[in-house]
Amino acid sequence: MVQRPGRSLPPMTSLPIFEVVGRHMSIAKAADELCLTAGAVSRQIQNLETFLGCDLFERSHRRISFTPAGEVYWAKIHGSLDAIRGVTSDLAVGIERRPLVIGSPRVFLQKCIMPALGTLYARNPDIVVKFVTSAQDIESVDGTIHVGEAVSRKGFVCEMLGDADLTPVCSPSYLRRAPKLETPEDLECHTLLRSAEFTRNWERWLGPRAPRIFAHTRFIDMESSGLEPTAAVEGLGIAIVRRRLVEQELAHGQLVALFENETVHEHYFFLFAESKLRSRTFRLFRNWLREELME
Repeated sequence: MVQRPGRSLPPMTSLPIFEVVGRHMSIAKAADELCLTAGAVSRQIQNLETFLGCDLFERSHRRISFTPAGEVYWAKIHGSLDAIRGVTSDLAVGIERRPLVIGSPRVFLQKCIMPALGTLYARNPDIVVKFVTSAQDIESVDGTIHVGEAVSRKGFVCEMLGDADLTPVCSPSYLRRAPKLETPEDLECHTLLRSAEFTRNWERWLGPRAPRIFAHTRFIDMESSGLEPTAAVEGLGIAIVRRRLVEQELAHGQLVALFENETVHEHYFFLFAESKLRSRTFRLFRNWLREELME
């Protein structure tokens, strides 16, 4: 075999094709397995033969067979590719066994994911998922649920899970004893509940009215997000919430939605790297998430 000067490795794309052709002893059958045209398979074999400086197959009418050099070379390549498949499979198994790490807003995790999580484990007893509420970036997790706008990023998939509409809520008891509340401007005479993490939700909902209302209203601040709905149920003030997260409280009459014609429409999204779809465990989780939470 004659190799090109300064180049010790053959064209790497040609080797798997050569292995398949040698296994079938047929260009056509190899093309079918590889989802290529017969012409493309033939060109790869010719490229490999040109690099090696010898024929690997003897060609006759509609038949091919190994040359002596081709038979020896195929056995070595077949064994090497088998070893690569084996170590790749072992590595993939190890990756599949590690926990999936999924980022999620704390309250969405508590209100939407946790109540449905039993069905995931019932269908997939071996799956292990670790949820984190403090993921800083998508590279640190397998996937992340976020609220706001869809993310357009090369190599990533962003799927809408459902509505995340912002609306003010309070308890019926608060409404009965509070000052008049006929327009959003009246909020300056009320107690607003907020957390440091989600102050922007009030700003987002109030829009240009925020500075004036913030200057006059009374705030009860919560260190941790997710406490606002509980405080609202207890009659402490008015909370700005994702309506989806308080559907149960609204249905049971514990909370009342205010100014429903002024709802700010946003959405929950699931963002992940497209490469994650190679993992069977990730596909199981993603399919479950879509079935259980997509609206």
